[in-house]
Amino acid sequence: MFSNTKNQKVVPIILFRTLVGFNTRLIRYLVPLFLIFLEWNEYFYGLLFSVAGYLATGVIIGLGYITDVKKRKYTLIVGIGISALSMLLFYFSSVSEIKGWMIAAYSLFGVSGQLAQISLTTLMADVTPTKKEKTRFFGYMAFFWNVAGVIAPLLGGAFLTVFNLFQSQKQSYMSLMLFVSAFLFLTMLLAFKFPIPETSKEDASEIAKGEVWKSYENKNKKPIGFQLVAFFVCEAIIGFTSGIAIPFVQYYIITDFQTSDILWSVILAASNVGIALGSLLMVKISNRFGNEKSLAVLHFLVPLLALGISLGGTLWTVSIFFVTRSTAANMSRPAWNSFFYGWLPPKYRGTSTGFVGAGRRLARSLGTQAGSFIYVALGAWTFPIATLGYPIAIMIPIIMQLFLKNKEKESETAPILSSNGERI
Repeated sequence: MFSNTKNQKVVPIILFRTLVGFNTRLIRYLVPLFLIFLEWNEYFYGLLFSVAGYLATGVIIGLGYITDVKKRKYTLIVGIGISALSMLLFYFSSVSEIKGWMIAAYSLFGVSGQLAQISLTTLMADVTPTKKEKTRFFGYMAFFWNVAGVIAPLLGGAFLTVFNLFQSQKQSYMSLMLFVSAFLFLTMLLAFKFPIPETSKEDASEIAKGEVWKSYENKNKKPIGFQLVAFFVCEAIIGFTSGIAIPFVQYYIITDFQTSDILWSVILAASNVGIALGSLLMVKISNRFGNEKSLAVLHFLVPLLALGISLGGTLWTVSIFFVTRSTAANMSRPAWNSFFYGWLPPKYRGTSTGFVGAGRRLARSLGTQAGSFIYVALGAWTFPIATLGYPIAIMIPIIMQLFLKNKEKESETAPILSSNGERI
């Protein structure tokens, strides 16, 4: 998988993506269960996730810019360190159960996680010179991220089951928070010592082969800007619709079917198995059919599978559709990253990632806040209706790319005219 020297550059990046992913997935498993245990209603439940998104939106472009002007290894270390601190703050605020402090601590975790994530994805984009290699190695990154996503909820469920035998349920949840904080701190120390290779923005530009941005970098940069806006709109639409649906799918499964902690961990683990295997499969699918066609097909499947969640009726049926919907929606990430970064010069990748991420985060926060009211009104029908935005969104950057490439071909084939208007 990583046989030669060039390929071995990606190993440390994937390692830290996996470690960060393990902690992130453990928190995603823990927090919904903990809030429901504390009997937070739909409004406050949605508020915690939406406020975290608003705060991340306010700073994410700046975070992306920082990764462009500073060494990405150092921004990664800072992101992991603040994540460890934020989980410690979440632990202490949970003692008193003051909602405002808990929301603030979780929001800080979201912001710091974004800094670490931008650092890692832009590092990977820099060290992979071709479109094919980007899809391949982003596929491996997604695979190991989701392997961590399989292990994390299962380990979390086992942890809670065992500790519930010796202490109260609340104490078990809080002990798991302390574990995450300590693990993040150890990950930060490892990042200090571990050699993480970094390709300078200039060298990354030189080694890049066949990327779309090279057609425009030295002539007319406007198409890059137009395509970036198309990516922004796409991510904003998906962010809004997923913000309405995703937090409340979890709420629906846990509350309506009285799902236990350990059973919920199994469902999440199964979802991540699907995404992990799908990420590897995506590399082959994308190489055969192209990134754009693969992305379109998967995004059109999402609302159909979400309909199965609404119509399922039983926990097992709903769980099957939950797993397959999650797989279809998330296995496409390697192709998306290859498509996205193929349009971006290395020196702008962090800022551009922050810009597009800000659109998604803001829209997702607005969606989650709106979802707390929509879900009360529509129940499980919220999910297929909201996710209709997925196929609409993905077609925007695909159509924009086709339009820009056709314009480029027209300009190349247009006859050159002399000053008096005659063909030369």
